Amino acid sequence: MRVIHVLQGLHAAGIEHLALQLIAHRPAGVYCTLLNLDRSVQQLRSAFETQRASAHLEDIVDCPAADGFFLLWRCWRVFRRQQPDAVLLYPFSRPMLWVALAARLAGVRRLRVHVGNAAPRQRDQRMRWLQLLRWFGRLGVVALPCSEAVARSFEPLPSGLRLGPVVINGCDCREINRRAAQARLSTTSTPNIVLMVARLDAIKDQSTLVRAFAKAMPLGWQLHLVGDGPRRSELETLIAALDLEAQVHCLGCRSDVPELLGRADLFAFSTTAAEGFGIALVEAMAAGLPVMASDVPACREVLAGGAAGVLLPAADVGAWAQALQRLTADHQARQELSLAARHHADRFGIQACADRWYAELIA
Repeated sequence: MRVIHVLQGLHAAGIEHLALQLIAHRPAGVYCTLLNLDRSVQQLRSAFETQRASAHLEDIVDCPAADGFFLLWRCWRVFRRQQPDAVLLYPFSRPMLWVALAARLAGVRRLRVHVGNAAPRQRDQRMRWLQLLRWFGRLGVVALPCSEAVARSFEPLPSGLRLGPVVINGCDCREINRRAAQARLSTTSTPNIVLMVARLDAIKDQSTLVRAFAKAMPLGWQLHLVGDGPRRSELETLIAALDLEAQVHCLGCRSDVPELLGRADLFAFSTTAAEGFGIALVEAMAAGLPVMASDVPACREVLAGGAAGVLLPAADVGAWAQALQRLTADHQARQELSLAARHHADRFGIQACADRWYAELIA
């Protein structure tokens, strides 16, 4: 069986890492091709090349960015040449409708699209999302939400629209734990580190964390922000305005996230209600880090309603500052949170996630 995985650029973000994991954990007898629809974005190219070198990935097809008829034509040619049995679309976006139409015209029978973010609350944006869902349905594409929080965000669904079953995201918890533990053993550095790993975009909310850190200013601690995106310059301006250049560092995209988790002392995930899942939370839990996160539906789901970490009001700088002061000063509290996080992490193992996805694609 042949599956084509479709991405719009090889960004260092959640859906691209999910694609890597699903390709790496494909079942025996499944052959994978990656279709990259924006060859100008190659941040994770080396990671996908590693999958190709290890024979998990047969081929990488790069196309120039396009839309409309040109996107339809290019994808149709790829699908006609590759003759896939199934196509997995990772972005839930309008251009993917052209890709889905191309797959249908090429005779592909099984199409799925990953829904990774909560449906917007604003009326005009919400209507666009529902229209997307309607057109995917007309093209025979089943939309699979990555969490119960994402599924609930679409409710109530208008008559005639439907979502497929929830397929929760996952990661290789054992490998992350191994690498983090190894890094932890070899680390003797100070100061202590609060770490956040997330793309710097409008869905996340690093600015609340930065402002809270400035207010708490825990002695002997630094804040490290891993990730890149359109809001990086805005965030760096805020850090400079708060005179935090010595305490807060933007590390950009990194390929050694498990090691960074192993060298950190506390994981913070400040985000918005648009968050769909928060795989970085699971990675931190797998690494055995104490976790604090915004009390939004997706984080509440991952952290088991607060049993696996501290939930704090989203965008509430004062509440975040108080929690930072308390947790950075209380080693015992961090230890208890660390044990709770590790206990809950294995619910999100990648093999179960991959098995669910391929069951949808193969059945």
